[in-house]
Amino acid sequence: MSNRTGKDTQESILVYRSGYLAAALSLLVLFSIVAIISGVGTYRISIEGSTHLLETRAIDIAVNIGFTLERLGIRNDLFPELVTKDTYENLAFLALYDEDGTILLHSNPSLVGRKETDPDVAKVLRLKKPDFHFSTLATGEKVFILDFPLHLHLSDKSVLQFHFQGEDSEREIKRVQSAKNFCLRVALHTYPAEKIVRRANFQLILICASLLILWGLAFFFVQAWRRNARLEAKLREQERMAMLGRMAAVLAHEIRNPLSSIKGFAQIHAETADSEDLKEDLNIIIEETKRLERLTTNLLVYARPAVLNEVEFRVKDFCQDVQRLLLSEEGRCDKVVLDCSERIVCLDRGKLMQIVLNLVQNAIDAIKDKEQGRVWLTMKVAGGKMKLVVEDNGPGLPEGLQAKMFEPFFTTKTKGTGLGLAIVKRLVDAMNGRILVRKRSGGGTVMEVVFPYKLRC
Repeated sequence: MSNRTGKDTQESILVYRSGYLAAALSLLVLFSIVAIISGVGTYRISIEGSTHLLETRAIDIAVNIGFTLERLGIRNDLFPELVTKDTYENLAFLALYDEDGTILLHSNPSLVGRKETDPDVAKVLRLKKPDFHFSTLATGEKVFILDFPLHLHLSDKSVLQFHFQGEDSEREIKRVQSAKNFCLRVALHTYPAEKIVRRANFQLILICASLLILWGLAFFFVQAWRRNARLEAKLREQERMAMLGRMAAVLAHEIRNPLSSIKGFAQIHAETADSEDLKEDLNIIIEETKRLERLTTNLLVYARPAVLNEVEFRVKDFCQDVQRLLLSEEGRCDKVVLDCSERIVCLDRGKLMQIVLNLVQNAIDAIKDKEQGRVWLTMKVAGGKMKLVVEDNGPGLPEGLQAKMFEPFFTTKTKGTGLGLAIVKRLVDAMNGRILVRKRSGGGTVMEVVFPYKLRC
């Protein structure tokens, strides 16, 4: 009762711990979602704010220059002066276009008088609405462009005559004087906006890096928790096995002595019995006592902690010993085919023998009703691993059996104890090996065990 209560308490503690872990992970997920939404929102606001800063600054400059042109008129040196003297901060260049796309003023005087077909300028003159866009200069610099519509009234004195020299100068002056709609292009350096964007990028990267670090720590914490849970489960299993081992040792001691007496007397009377019926009955008693002895032996092997005793041996010699044991127990077992390496390995020979005999015995049981049944035992050494393969051409594994076949006391045999494969699994785990079960092509079962080994002990 106390053992059951202790087990229930441990399971309750594990459930509570799992609940706390799930709650902590849920909070972490919620915090991550909020942080990502906040970071993305801040980033978008920063991007929009940087663009809005450029727009506001460009419109402010365009309005002031419009008033200046109304007051001073079109002066050839006006735009170069505004750019070179840094009257307006972060100003890249200025240009004034008339309705025909001719550049009337430019911060670069060499461009004055040039006629350009610019769709952005044409759109602003047509719609009478400002237009914002980014453009890349010939130097590779990215600038922010504002094309701003202006409605100006120019007199003769306010019209620049520098680029109207020649026979048609008077006609050109009149044309410009009669014009009222112009397009002012304001180009700004994007340094302030880029600074805001860089800061927003840094904040977003910082948030993502913080979340990655936080999730990394959470991952390691979960792994540590799971490893601790596995260690606790293993410790509880070892405690249970130790208790079962002590109980099995007592039972085996108490059972084996009477069994030995029963078997001994039965063998003596079987040798001297005159009646065939009596001799047959005594032989049944002898066989059943042998079966009980094997059961107690298997129970002891499964329950006791597996302590490794590694020795050096030749794999070929080991297979010969396996063959001798099979011959002594099963008669001439000509259905088992052996293929073994000549290499010397360092492993626990006794436990390996138990593993091989159990697997081979299972395979022999699978083909006992098949006339052409065969069992193949292969032991090869390569790449620091020893591969043990036992395959048969029997009926194969029933569906759904593979998941339960290594459970103790689970068997499909009428006289089986269900401890053979459980012992195999326990010994393979103790030797740091792994066992794989698969169907054999053409029918049958393949049991493959892989062990790490050392060349010298």
